[in-house]
Amino acid sequence: MIDTVIFDLGNVLVGFGWEEWLRSIVPEEKDYLAVEQAVFRNPAWVEHDKGLLTEEEELEEFLSAAPEYEAEICQVYKDIGRCIWDLPYTVPWLQELKAKGLKLYALSNWPKRVYDQRGSKLDFLELMDGYILSYREHVIKPYPEIYQRLISRYGICPERAVFLDDTPANVEGARRLGIHGIHFRSKEQAEEELRGLGIE
Repeated sequence: MIDTVIFDLGNVLVGFGWEEWLRSIVPEEKDYLAVEQAVFRNPAWVEHDKGLLTEEEELEEFLSAAPEYEAEICQVYKDIGRCIWDLPYTVPWLQELKAKGLKLYALSNWPKRVYDQRGSKLDFLELMDGYILSYREHVIKPYPEIYQRLISRYGICPERAVFLDDTPANVEGARRLGIHGIHFRSKEQAEEELRGLGIE
């Protein structure tokens, strides 16, 4: 019987994406692709999620990937929190699950600068029984250590827990530790799969 639901954050409980916002800064396709590659698809983004670099080091890594776009990259980094937004179903859904007696946790790859700029978008974390954000732990999904920390810190029984994430590799990481996994594609699809696990 499942008694614990663990959520990823980006594109599960909050919207996450840079495309529309980035195009407002660099509308030309060539420029857009260059800045996207320099920031969001840069290997340094992983270190960004781990919280291992200072803000100065992060920006330097992004700029070094496309120095000719210094102004655009600095603008993106200055307001990088704009890549997330509220989802209207989040709070009612969490409240509904809590009312059923389920324990709720969050486990997310989340960068410090985005948290500092948009922490208010995560107010719903107050409804959780606990949560882990990667920048505070200096480790990210799908590495086993971050799941193990959640399990041990909050006394979670893996066999009685289910993890929802929009990235298949992260779901598989949870499954390797005995946690049930759902590849999140929509709230409706996730609810249907939760019902299959006995959560009505």
